[in-house]
Amino acid sequence: MKSQPQTAGFRQIEQDLRNDVFRTAGIRVVLLYGSEGLLADVYARRLAATFLMPGAEPMDGATFDAEELRADTLIGACDTLPMLSERRVVTVKNIRGDEKSLAGADMKRLAEYLPEVPASTLLILSADSVSKRSALYKNALKDGKTYAFDRLERSDLKAFVKNRFAQAGKHADAESVDALIAASGYLQRDADTDLYAVEGDIARVAAYADREEIRPSDISACMGVPLETDVFRMLDAVSSGDKGTAIELLIQLLERGESAFRLLPLLTSQFEMMLGYKEMRERGKSFGEIMRALDIKSEFRLKKAASYAERYSLSGLMHLTERLYRVEPDIRTGLFPEQLALTMFLAEM
Repeated sequence: MKSQPQTAGFRQIEQDLRNDVFRTAGIRVVLLYGSEGLLADVYARRLAATFLMPGAEPMDGATFDAEELRADTLIGACDTLPMLSERRVVTVKNIRGDEKSLAGADMKRLAEYLPEVPASTLLILSADSVSKRSALYKNALKDGKTYAFDRLERSDLKAFVKNRFAQAGKHADAESVDALIAASGYLQRDADTDLYAVEGDIARVAAYADREEIRPSDISACMGVPLETDVFRMLDAVSSGDKGTAIELLIQLLERGESAFRLLPLLTSQFEMMLGYKEMRERGKSFGEIMRALDIKSEFRLKKAASYAERYSLSGLMHLTERLYRVEPDIRTGLFPEQLALTMFLAEM
């Protein structure tokens, strides 16, 4: 059966599960791949549950690790008829590094076998990466369904967090969800946090809260407040004309041991984003065009920067950014102590 590439990841597979596509279309092969292994694991289990009778998993299901698998063993498992379940479900996990976890001959045989998987079997392949030029990918695409599970955007991550809290019997409002996402660092550029880590954070917060409603204070108690959030709070205070509160926040940060040399890169990054946004906005660029031009993955971060940028003229932002560049050398040369140098900058904003 021919299938088009599925690039919508978990949204597409959710839709296909709701529409019972795997049963009605007789899908025999599913390839789940991408950097978010947790999603591949979750949907492999849900696909298996679609066809396996509860309690019959030991007889009608088989799971293999690709690093210990031979093609003949896998083919034998797929060709075995189910005993109690609607279909036999065979899962191959951990196909790693563009399929190099299997020997070349075994991978070639597996790829060639995909069109031969019997209608009585669902074969689920899980890989961290797969070349779209490979025979495995092309045959899986031709004879089944493929789903890419890469890093989530903010809207999808929010849905994931709310869903996981709901599964734990908790309700998290938008503020609490945003707080957990910020504290996790998942959306930060070059973050190494994945959904396994986010799920662990959710479980920890859910266990900590002694009520159904999750509050931002629960997030702070379990995960702390990320430095970026404190920087946003300072900028929020300045933008609302309350420089006194911004300076108090700065003093609190320094008193708890934060260094000016950790704060400055975050401030500088924010001002460079504000300046880039302002310049392109005045040239008539759309929000989406600005996101792409600045290579910003988080719509939330750019919207924050945009709200701050609206307070200043382009020349004013250029002046403040240049002024911010001078703060670090002023501290390093001993011209001003850390607190005074940063306080002077906040007062000038």
